[in-house]
Formats: sequence, C-alpha cells, structure tokens
Amino acid sequence: MDITVSEKYLWFPVDMSGEMVWVSVYDGDQKIQEMKVSLGKEHIDFYGVWKATEYLGKELRIVSEKGEEYLDGVDIRQEKTRPQNDYPYRPRLHYTPAYGWVNDPNGLVYVDGVYHMFHQYNPYSTEWQNMSWGHATSTDLMHWEEQEVASTPDEYGTMYSGCAMVDEKNTAGYGKDALLFFYTAAGGMNEWSKEAGNLFTQKLMWSTDGAKTIHKRDEELVPWIVGENRDPKVFWHAESNAYVMIMYLEENDFLILRSADLLHWEQTQKMMVPGMWECPLLIEVPVEGTDKKEWVFWSADGYYQIGSFDGYTFQTKTERKMAYFSRRAYAAQNFVNVGERVLLVPWVRLDNANGWYRGAMGIPQEICLKDGADGLQLAFSMAEELHALRGSWEVLPQNETIFIAGEAREVVLSWNAGMTGTELLEIGETTIRVDFTHGELWVDTYRKHELDGELRGVFDPAKPLDMTVVIDQEMLDILADGGRLCGTIETEENVLGKTLKLRGDAAPGAAKWCVLK
Repeated sequence: MDITVSEKYLWFPVDMSGEMVWVSVYDGDQKIQEMKVSLGKEHIDFYGVWKATEYLGKELRIVSEKGEEYLDGVDIRQEKTRPQNDYPYRPRLHYTPAYGWVNDPNGLVYVDGVYHMFHQYNPYSTEWQNMSWGHATSTDLMHWEEQEVASTPDEYGTMYSGCAMVDEKNTAGYGKDALLFFYTAAGGMNEWSKEAGNLFTQKLMWSTDGAKTIHKRDEELVPWIVGENRDPKVFWHAESNAYVMIMYLEENDFLILRSADLLHWEQTQKMMVPGMWECPLLIEVPVEGTDKKEWVFWSADGYYQIGSFDGYTFQTKTERKMAYFSRRAYAAQNFVNVGERVLLVPWVRLDNANGWYRGAMGIPQEICLKDGADGLQLAFSMAEELHALRGSWEVLPQNETIFIAGEAREVVLSWNAGMTGTELLEIGETTIRVDFTHGELWVDTYRKHELDGELRGVFDPAKPLDMTVVIDQEMLDILADGGRLCGTIETEENVLGKTLKLRGDAAPGAAKWCVLK
C-alpha cells in the first residue's frame, strides 16, 4: 500500500478481537516504523496513531504479513486526536492513556514548572507489545495531560525502561540543561532489530526543547553484557564526583557503573540479591525525625534493602524487606530534579481492559524511613499536592451505609493505642478489616493479583493506628500505620457508584472523609 503523507498522522484501526500481524512502514527501501497490530475494517475498537510529520510530502509504502488488502483501513489525517474515549469508569486520580497498554513509568522529571511522566506504552493494543515511550505532563502532579508518543521502536529494538536527568553542566555535550533519557534498546524484541542482529543495549536520547522533540543517539552507552540486561537508572553522586548507573542484568544480578561524561561507563560492582529483579533504584531516603539519610536499593516488585553507598559499591545493612502488602504496584520510579523530595510513582497492574486501555500510573507518593518492628523500614504518604484536591471534610458515621456518589474520595481513620476487637471498612465489593486483637490488617476481595496471596499487613495494637484510603474508579490505595503498610487493590469497575460502610466493635476515635477532584 502506497500512501502520500499529506497530513501529520497515520491512523491504524484496531480490532482487538483479531489476529496480531506485523506491519511495516518504508520510506523508499528504508524501514522507518514497525508494529504488531490487529487491524479492523467492519469492527474498529480504537485507532492507534503514529506521527509522520518528518515525512510530509513523501510517499510511504506500508506492507503487512497479510497483504495489501489487510491495510485498507489505514488513513492519513491532520488531527492527532482520536474519537473521544468516553469510558465512564476511567480512574479520576490515576493517570491512564486514552487507549492502549501502559506499564513501567520511565523518565520522571520536573523541569520549567512541568512534571513529565514517560512510561512503557503500546499504542496499538491493550496487551503488552510494541514497547514505546508514552508521555504525559502535569503542572500540579495530580492532573495529567496525555502527549504524543515520545519514542517508538527502531532497528535497535523496542523501547524498554529507563530514566531521565537534567544535564545542568552540559556534560554529555547536547547543551546546558538538556534533558537526557537513558533507556534500554531491546534488540530482538521486534522483527526489525532481529533482522539487524541487535541485542539488548543501553542507549541515550536527548531533548533541548522541554521534551517536545526527542532525538536518539545511534551509539550505544553500554553494550550487551548478558541476557536481557536492561533498565538503566542514572544519577549524580556528588561525594565521589561521578555519575552512577545501576541496571539489571539477569535472574537476581545487578550492575553498578560510573562515568565522568555520561557517555563512557565503567563497571564497579556486580550484585546478586536473592529474590530481587529488574527495574532497580538506588536512592537516598531521609530518616524521619533526624537529619540523616540512608541509601536504599529497590527492585521492581517492591523489595528493598537499606545500606551504604560510596559511589562505587553498595553495602547492605539489612535483609531484604517488602514495601507493599499487595502486588498491584510495580516498577516504581522516583522523580528527579525535585530537590530533597523522594517522590515515587509505580505502575498499577490492572486486569480490566474494558475501556480500551489497560494499566495505570499510581498517585505520586513520598517516602521516608521510619522505625518499625524490625528496625528502619520504608513508609509512604500521598504527595502533598493531593491536599489541594480535597473538598470539605465530613464525619464518617459508624454503621451507616453511604453512597460514594460518583466522586473520588479520601477516607481518614485513627484509633487509640490498646484497642481490641475488629473494625471493617466496606467499599463496594471490597472490605478492609482491621483486627486489633491480633494486630493485622486484611483486605477481602476476589479481585486479587495473581501474586497477592494473603492481602495482609501487621501492626502493633499497643500503639495508635492511622489509616488513609483513597477511593478511585477501579482501585483503592491504602496507607496505614504511619505509611508503613502500603497497598493498592483493584476493585470492580464502578466502585465510585457503590456504597461505603464503617462498622465493627473497634470504632475509631476519628473518622472522616472528603471528595477529591
């Protein structure tokens, strides 16, 4: 199929019930785009959009495994805005793209008054495939606007996870304060890179216009080492006067590297950490009530270790710990260029794909270290920007059924020390059960993640207890015991259309709720 690029965007009609087929776009003999997609004719669920601005005026050739007739619905249009997705149960507070699959957050950075949130993205399906970098922006950290796809697969591979930094010193040579994006080119994960014989390597992109235009550097930063080595996270380590990269190798192995120029990297440590894998972070986290910080090594599933870091090697001080009591939140990454704040955003793994998108970004949360039953442990709190969304607080009465009435809500409860008995917070089809007799918090729901097991956290009933629950469409965020207990739960689609009830024989000393919008 030959098509003249007279407008800015190629639209690909997607039928999610069909067979996935490789489709390639050529400029002459040069392949310029490739995706695996199920195209529709009579039935179209949504449109995947590819920006073709740089090819305006050219004639492109589109080919598929199923021949030219399969491509009949592909169109060229001026507008990038697809038909509005009016799915009524879309989360209000958790970012979701209009259409498609979303997973790991990438390149979280604050610059010139704007928060940029990039993420793993498939524009052509609600299943994992065609890994690209999606992009959303916000000025208040809570309301997000979807932007054009930032970067797409090429001959080096699909776009796997990575990070961002502001190059304040022009170290890499792309300009002072250039935005740099470190990422994994996943060679072998698309046909294009298989044909070229490329493997997983770590690469660099840059932007000098606030991420409006992103350029790729052809040369690799870190060549293939082993397996699917991936997920680079880069930061400046002032004490040792160098840039540091931590990345995942394979199984439970990780690598630390150093660089003076952000372009040439030297290995300083290989770590094997049982039970931890992919999407690592190495971050300094403040210790509550002190002026101290501790280094935390973190992996995708929420496991972490506390230790020390001298710019070359990480030495552990603790055994592996788990940050979450549920498994929906995954691959959290921290925002950079936000001063001393440690702001994490995870991917929320959702099973539901009825709205022609699947997956969401978590509400940004701040972390610190607090004393716990086994020493220091991570504690979470909702980013303070959430406070600006609050309406007036209302008392949440005991034993009264209340309609949630279609708006996101925040519920705050607190109990005195030494309570006994059990209190239940029923939200739609999900029940949060606080058992003071045994010091346990349970969540009863049939919508468990496959890895959840028991949705259970423990606390000391001899001490006061607090609990915050944010109710959004499709999910609940639960923070309790000063944020030491943290979990996200998937709910029924329209939980905001259901009811809420607080009941039991351990009534809280304070119970209130408010609208968030």
